[in-house]
Amino acid sequence: MTRLISEQIRLIPEGLKNYDLELQAKTGLTLKELAAAAVGVNPDRFDHFDSSVAVIPVTAGLGTIDGFSEAIKAIALHLGFNAFITSSADVSGLVEAYDSNADLIMLADDYKYAVINLNTRRVAENDEATALGYCKALAYMAGGVKGKEVLLIGAGPVGTAAAARLAEAGAKLIVCDLNENREAALAESVRRKSGTLPLRGLTLTEALKRKPLVFDASPGDRIISAAMIDEKTIIAAPGIPLGLDSDALAIAGDRLIHDPLQIGTAVMLFTALAG
Repeated sequence: MTRLISEQIRLIPEGLKNYDLELQAKTGLTLKELAAAAVGVNPDRFDHFDSSVAVIPVTAGLGTIDGFSEAIKAIALHLGFNAFITSSADVSGLVEAYDSNADLIMLADDYKYAVINLNTRRVAENDEATALGYCKALAYMAGGVKGKEVLLIGAGPVGTAAAARLAEAGAKLIVCDLNENREAALAESVRRKSGTLPLRGLTLTEALKRKPLVFDASPGDRIISAAMIDEKTIIAAPGIPLGLDSDALAIAGDRLIHDPLQIGTAVMLFTALAG
């Protein structure tokens, strides 16, 4: 999990209504509808539920991030959950959540961000949920990915999870990572699971010249310039920081999906609840 900074998340609570409008304009779906679609259930299933979500601050490692718990709580409330932040952190917070009869708990340290369903023992982790949600968003923006080239940038946990999802959906994958060994390993993993070997060995510039759909799961900062894309490029970018420079961002416009927490958190919650 990429460690966020307060500046990236502090405006999430007050911006969720506008976020929904923007996401709906790009994909045709609200955050709740996108998360339900990613999990594969009818969003009406989540119209009336009383599940309680406890957000537990964690002080381990580098410690809590200002505004993180508040942002998670706001997203859960926005989706229709009863959500609260425990007054205590760490193990004391976990005990508090249990004593409060919470159905779901949410917590994150420097390495993992997860939702645990205390009733079903189901665990949903952020990397897989983020990959799933952004793959679904890319598919809705592009009118499907089957038979289309998709450039996957970044062979880390989110990129690896996304590669499997995109291959399952019939995309023609191109994988690109600065680490050639990781790139090769991801391509081989996709081949073993899907029977199709992704294209690899291209530079980012060479790959983008093919005019593919783009799934940017890289932590690279401003690795995509305006010269690399055009007015038809569609990009799902869960990677933090955003890989587009300011000029590329202007070109991408409403064909870009990117946020620090919203999609991954929503899909995590629905995954944990739907199990």
